Amino acid sequence: MSDALVVGVPVAAVSAALYGMAPLIQAVAARQAPPGGGLGLGLLLRLALRPLWLLGLAVEAGSFLLEVLALSVAPVALVAPLMAGDMVVFALLARRFLHERISRVGWRAMASMAAGIGLLTLAFSRNAEVGSRASDRDMGLFLVCGLVFAGVGAWLANRAGRGERVVRAALLFGMSAGACYAIATLATRQLGLYLNDHELTSLLVTPTPYVLILFSVLALGLEQRGLQGPAAVIAFPVTSGVSAFLPVTLGLTLFDESAPQGFEMVAFVVSLALVAAGIFGLGRDRAAGVVQKVEPV
Repeated sequence: MSDALVVGVPVAAVSAALYGMAPLIQAVAARQAPPGGGLGLGLLLRLALRPLWLLGLAVEAGSFLLEVLALSVAPVALVAPLMAGDMVVFALLARRFLHERISRVGWRAMASMAAGIGLLTLAFSRNAEVGSRASDRDMGLFLVCGLVFAGVGAWLANRAGRGERVVRAALLFGMSAGACYAIATLATRQLGLYLNDHELTSLLVTPTPYVLILFSVLALGLEQRGLQGPAAVIAFPVTSGVSAFLPVTLGLTLFDESAPQGFEMVAFVVSLALVAAGIFGLGRDRAAGVVQKVEPV
């Protein structure tokens, strides 16, 4: 078996579990802080003084290091959907510690995601090549487009929040944070490939580390804004879904990652459909619970 399956898959699974734990810890701390605004950077500064939030950040940092390792040996089209398992962990922990109810729709959604992740591993069982690096031009393009998307998304989300349309605000914060996390994932992929080639010194003169830092901070700030509201259980699935599927598309189209062939391609497509259905179903389940407590969109 390849390193992608022997190392990449289990490491990505542990990373996803830690990513699922971190926002739960951060959500508790964020709800104890005064409301934030804008891109959430001021909120981040206040939260940085709270030990509980720093604990969540430490868990997230550990999961990031594991993600770097996974992306150094496995294609992003395999790793990114596996990382969507973080929302299953989040939902289960929210049920335990935040007393959130999971309906039959939610349980079926989690089963769909589990089946999709299993098929995804099968799809890459014979061919899991990592692919090529992104060019500096590509990273610069991600930088510009990501900043525009994050800025517009945050503006619309804050506007919806002021109008007490909390579900819409959570969706917009989730989409904006997800896009930022997706770009950070692509930068993490670059970091893993440089690590493979033992070229970390030359990495410093490329846009990659700065794109990674910028969009990690932006994603974290936008995510905290989403987690701070009463519709946090909606924001997180949206974030997870966008950050899972956007890197898959870019990995297969821009970075020369080899797509599965034949039966494995069928398994790959079905696995993505199952993961997407799971994300949608779990988000729908969470939204239904929130709408009973707050004003709908």
